[in-house]
Amino acid sequence: MNIIDTHSIIISSSRTLPLYRSTRSLEAIARYLSMQGIERNSFLAGSGIEPSDLDDPDALVTPEQEFIVVQNILKLKPDPGLGLFIGRQFHMAILGKLGAAAINSDTLRDALAIIFQYSELLQTYFHYDVLVKNDHVCMRLKELVDLKETRLFMCEREFASVLRIASDLIGAPFPVSEVRFAYPKPEHASLYQDIFRCPLVFEAEHHMAFFDKKYLYQQLPLANPLLRKTYEKDCKELCTRIKRQGTMTRRVRQEILFHRDGVPSYDQLARYMNISLRTLRRRLSAEGKTYKDLVSEMRKSKAIHLLETTERSIEEIAGELGYSDISNFYRAFKRWTGKSPSSYRIRKS
Repeated sequence: MNIIDTHSIIISSSRTLPLYRSTRSLEAIARYLSMQGIERNSFLAGSGIEPSDLDDPDALVTPEQEFIVVQNILKLKPDPGLGLFIGRQFHMAILGKLGAAAINSDTLRDALAIIFQYSELLQTYFHYDVLVKNDHVCMRLKELVDLKETRLFMCEREFASVLRIASDLIGAPFPVSEVRFAYPKPEHASLYQDIFRCPLVFEAEHHMAFFDKKYLYQQLPLANPLLRKTYEKDCKELCTRIKRQGTMTRRVRQEILFHRDGVPSYDQLARYMNISLRTLRRRLSAEGKTYKDLVSEMRKSKAIHLLETTERSIEEIAGELGYSDISNFYRAFKRWTGKSPSSYRIRKS
């Protein structure tokens, strides 16, 4: 075993949000919500996902579609701590072949290395770093995109699912020594204590979870090198399939949708995507698109969605879409739909 320097990052996941993801996490949510009397059609509304897609192990959806589903769920069931309860349903099987490769790994470190290597299959909205600090390990999470009103749900779901998956890997309740959350303490914080059973810190600088270093190199109970290699090969093929379906148009749409500070400029977009302006323009052109076209399409789609599904004021919607002058938003919306935003909302209500 190599000696690891104190405070060193030993494993990291991808810093890019995959363009497509499995429906497995949504299927787990569907099972949980069905027990609460909520049917699939109600929370899939407007997402473009069919109820039958959740039963198809090969079906893929976009983060944009999943985001719409989560927004629907939070309206249908605005329960405190819902993300915690759903996250506890995210056992190893949710990860499919990736989960099988991880659970057959030799140690927890090896399992985490495989999970992060094939993070396209993770169905997460977070980047992970695993750091060793003296006798403790710190798992640090960073939100990859602006989660907006779904942030608390997404963070709760992520932390609860990480604890459940870690417990599945070692075959026993995983003992965390401290968990830190980079958001204010919610009113239902007592639910956190029931799940994590350790000191909790809110309004921290980063999302982090700490545990004893000995668990990182503990032999996993189901370790099987041959099976691990078999499932890892499947993971490579699945990642290749997902990457092949990604287009530059799809990547740009996702960047615009989840950007933290309104609509990025063309220069900003190229920097975020780590690509030259010339290459970006050429690849979009090859797909018959321009950045201006995509921004307009995304603004139209998002404006319609917000008008139909929220009670936000037209001024707030215009600001979120990057319009500093509301009259410009009115003109653009009328060009898109032939109606003003207010008359469109009345017609749909």
